[in-house]
Amino acid sequence: MDTMDRAMKKLHEENPYLPHDKRSLPGKKKKKKGGFGKIVIDKADAAFSLYIRLRDGKCVRCGRLGEPDSLGRSVKGLDAMHYFGRSAETTRFDELNADAGCAGCHALWESKEKEDHRLFKVDQIGEDAFQAMYFRSHLTGNKDRKMALIYWRARLKEDFGIVLS
Repeated sequence: MDTMDRAMKKLHEENPYLPHDKRSLPGKKKKKKGGFGKIVIDKADAAFSLYIRLRDGKCVRCGRLGEPDSLGRSVKGLDAMHYFGRSAETTRFDELNADAGCAGCHALWESKEKEDHRLFKVDQIGEDAFQAMYFRSHLTGNKDRKMALIYWRARLKEDFGIVLS
């Protein structure tokens, strides 16, 4: 077992389900706190967010429905909530890691009710899938944003008949 494997094992034993933004791997620089403003939202993020909000159609926590946007899509008032934050590039575009949610529920799960969010995800996708997603969230690497945009545009067209320019 190499050093990184031992570090990952130790990290998992100490904090098996804490959200990604509350821990760092050995040897990684900690990011400065600053909220959402530090993460750049690009066209791939927008396409992924639209897909998640269309897929769910309502807040998965409270059931609030999305309101129609200017194109009649019921997504207004919903966010794409990530369990492992968008700073975790390896799960940033992972469908299992994101759900639609209203702003109020998104804020609750981001701050006060992290354990409720974890329990929801485990119930939703199962313990094995959750643990696999947890480990994927700790892998290093950069996403190919052009490929992500191509993929999510194709999924929007295939699943919802929506063509983004």
